[in-house]
Amino acid sequence: MFSRTQSVFAALALLVATMWPASQASAQSAACVHLLVGAGYAAKMRVVAGKFHTDWSGSFAIGSTKCQSLDGVADGQAFNVEVSAILGETKTCKPENVVRSAGSKSSVTFQAWGTTLSVKCEEPSAADNAERDAAARTSNADGEKAAKSLDRK
Repeated sequence: MFSRTQSVFAALALLVATMWPASQASAQSAACVHLLVGAGYAAKMRVVAGKFHTDWSGSFAIGSTKCQSLDGVADGQAFNVEVSAILGETKTCKPENVVRSAGSKSSVTFQAWGTTLSVKCEEPSAADNAERDAAARTSNADGEKAAKSLDRK
């Protein structure tokens, strides 16, 4: 079994892991947006950092992920990810001002959901978000129509 000291160290490690902000562990060779199945729209995304921005991605359907390279963002520079519902609202994903760590080969992925005129987008975290969790599990009829219209193109 574990000694008392090992148990204390294990508890401390678990505490640090659960309290570490998600954006500290993110960023970054690419920034991605995953459109949850409960979203009611098809989307496009881009990366914005100061005067630099990528072109808007091609549109993507519910259940899909679209990524863009962070090569145009300098190491240590803050960037934002924007997601836009086709024929709807554009939203900056949360958290804003993610700092790029060019040495990392991982990507940062945001989850998007909501409706055409009420887009929501955030980096997943341990924090409860009942609306996001429902959108991750429940299909949306408007999103399914948008996905079918993209399939026909």
